[in-house]
Amino acid sequence: MAVRACIAGKANEGQQQTAMDWIINQASNYYDLSYRKQDSHATAFAEGRRFVGAQIVKMLRPETLKAVEGKPPKPVRGKRQEATE
Repeated sequence: MAVRACIAGKANEGQQQTAMDWIINQASNYYDLSYRKQDSHATAFAEGRRFVGAQIVKMLRPETLKAVEGKPPKPVRGKRQEATE
């Protein structure tokens, strides 16, 4: 329910924290090992899940937020950019 409330833009502070906790700890298994014995495909899949959690945790670090503040967004590849006047 917390994730649904976040998606709808109606989550309170507790629901936001619950949703992010679930995404980082359960959905992405960020704090779990990615290695799966004798199954390289399962290891790669687990590492892909873990990558999502790693990116979220990285964005929570103060130095990361400071580094991206004030930078213009990167242009999207393959899209024509509007000319600024």
